[in-house]
Amino acid sequence: MSSAIRHAVSRRPRIAHCVGFYFPEQVGGTEVYVQDLCVELARRSVDGYVIAATDGSRDEYFQEGVPVLRYPSHWAEVADDARLGAKTGLSKFQALVLENRPDIFHLHSWTTGAGLTHLSQVAQLGIPCLVTMHVPSPLCMRGTMLLHGRQACDGRIDEKRCVQCWAEARGLPATLAYGVSLLPRALGDRLASRGSSRAMTLLSARSLARTKAHELHLMAGLCEKIVAPSQWVADALAANGIAADKFTISRQAVSPLLAKAAAGRSRREPTKELMVGFVGRLEPYKGAHVLVEAMAGIPRDVPIRLLLAGKGPDAEYVRRLADASDNDRRIEFCGPISREELPGFLSQLDILAVPSKYMETGPLVVLEGYALGLPVMGADLGGISERIRDGVDGWLLPFDDSGAWAATMHRLALDRNEIDRMTANIEPSRTMEVVASEMIDLYSGILRARLLSAKASQLS
Repeated sequence: MSSAIRHAVSRRPRIAHCVGFYFPEQVGGTEVYVQDLCVELARRSVDGYVIAATDGSRDEYFQEGVPVLRYPSHWAEVADDARLGAKTGLSKFQALVLENRPDIFHLHSWTTGAGLTHLSQVAQLGIPCLVTMHVPSPLCMRGTMLLHGRQACDGRIDEKRCVQCWAEARGLPATLAYGVSLLPRALGDRLASRGSSRAMTLLSARSLARTKAHELHLMAGLCEKIVAPSQWVADALAANGIAADKFTISRQAVSPLLAKAAAGRSRREPTKELMVGFVGRLEPYKGAHVLVEAMAGIPRDVPIRLLLAGKGPDAEYVRRLADASDNDRRIEFCGPISREELPGFLSQLDILAVPSKYMETGPLVVLEGYALGLPVMGADLGGISERIRDGVDGWLLPFDDSGAWAATMHRLALDRNEIDRMTANIEPSRTMEVVASEMIDLYSGILRARLLSAKASQLS
């Protein structure tokens, strides 16, 4: 057992939480969820550690008291030839898991560094597994869960429909994309073997869609339970024939520390300008450009400001955002903010905006806004639409219509009464304490079933 983990665990139930990224390199909803969950589980006598992929070398450290084990993202593909001596046929990833053998392996990602391969390898070790679907990747070739990029999809993986939708996202005109979707699978694969790499991928898309469906069912077979953070995720699993007893809904929640910090803050006095804020990655699917476009449609003499907090890996997208905001002093790029800085940033705002252009399984930021007493303006998609009560504690707006966002922001900037009414209707946010209790019930059920099965085997 590695030194960091050895000193941090005991004989209490121990959970390995596996993610594709982690602090300090990556800060997102999944990483925040995992960190907060580990802290709350420890308070309830359930130990855990984070095992996270990295592009660097193996490392160990503590993140706010939680043990973290980093492994090179390719280790599942590398045979272990030393660490376990006589044991052969294992990958370096499997050897690492065995060194710190958990009672349950809880996968929170679906990436090349922490995904199906890793789930399969841990299941081979006889360790019970659990998967929380924080992203729609296991369901959608396109990755957004937007059918043809225009409407919410039900998540059912259908070869022809998925291939046409995916091919359109790859730049093919709708008629050509439809043609690709009609190619018999065997013919497409045969033609693909003779073309360029891009053509190969497009022509073999029917096989890719079939693989997507196969991998979803393989995931369900390898794990004891799938955790769906939103109702739409559960509905999509059911639409794909996943048995109802295989998944459960457990929604995201805010840290008790954030809830406590929010409770201690007094409501700020309204300012002359309506303060609208965005917190998240500056990437196209998070939709910050929708807000910038909306600001362009609001006259400059309207008292409103837009604060954008975050950064993004797509330099071209960030540049386009900056260009679109040029000379508009009402728009401020605040850069990335830490978790500790989040309450202070949110306390400046009158409204939190969440204009995502894909089906979120959360998102956590909506709950964080509510915890700070902010009404939320969000896209009418996925988890956002499940969390905002339109016309009660926020506004649901078309994800693809910046004009609708502009009209609403313009109206609210000139009349704050509606904001006050929404604010008064905000209910307390769900906290991670509740999620931890739900996870303990799941873990206990899984371990109890394993124990009963082992006893039955001994008696037979």
